[in-house]
Amino acid sequence: MIRRWARYIKVAYRPSVQIPYTVSWALGLTALFACVTGAVGRWYPDPQLVVTAITLVATMLLIRAQDDIRDADYDRRVNPDRPLPSGLVRERDLVALVACGSAVLVLINAGRGAALVILIVQMVYTGVVVALERLAGWPRRDKLLQQLMVNLPILSMLSLYVYAGFLRAEQLQPDIGGLVIIVAVTVSALCTELGRKATRAPRLDERSYVTVLGPSGTSLAALGAAVLATAIVIVVLAPWRAGGGWGWLVLAPLILPAAAVVRFAAGSVRWPVAPTVAYIPAMYTSFLAAGWLTKGAIG
Repeated sequence: MIRRWARYIKVAYRPSVQIPYTVSWALGLTALFACVTGAVGRWYPDPQLVVTAITLVATMLLIRAQDDIRDADYDRRVNPDRPLPSGLVRERDLVALVACGSAVLVLINAGRGAALVILIVQMVYTGVVVALERLAGWPRRDKLLQQLMVNLPILSMLSLYVYAGFLRAEQLQPDIGGLVIIVAVTVSALCTELGRKATRAPRLDERSYVTVLGPSGTSLAALGAAVLATAIVIVVLAPWRAGGGWGWLVLAPLILPAAAVVRFAAGSVRWPVAPTVAYIPAMYTSFLAAGWLTKGAIG
């Protein structure tokens, strides 16, 4: 089973993509929280942030496994090369991976107070979503916007988990600025979700938002999500104030979805992969840079 897990992780999780994404999420979001919290004079990564980063890396792997379980029937028809229909792993392997991984994550987060509670709630919520779809067929797979609304809270809860870890490390109470930032990064996830499914020619049985929004509508909605998320962050950071000028760095990642929209409008069949995949890590990296320059060693 261990060997099958290893093969699965290599093929389905793609560590070279997922680890930079999740580590930048933990570091960048925490740095941004430090920026918007006036009570923090200087911010440095600490051992608790290592636990947060490891937890996000592992949690996204477990979510990937649960998604593969949930999508098994669809993948047998449309994506037969996926791990389950191809026989790379068995469903019970993924169930065991989720069970063992969840137990380990609860253990390493023991004693982290609200962060542990939020993590457990996220695990339960994700499990219920998978069970409802497998057993009751809800939400229906062809109802993409309904699916989106059901899945988005998972990302919100993980960002809330990062926030709870930050508050515990700094011995602070939550404030409106931090909660608004969580809303912003949840909105930003829509850019990648919509962008990676923006196409002029959906494959047979492919689930794509173009069936609801149309190709141009999907492309512009993806860009709009990135612009809205960035605008929210800018308002909370208020970089026009004295000492906050580094906050303007968060505008830089918008170049990526903007370039994707231009390429798509010029006739590309799909949103280009590179800027679509790079946008979220670039966004979190800009948060880290702004936080480090404002509140870190040279702030």
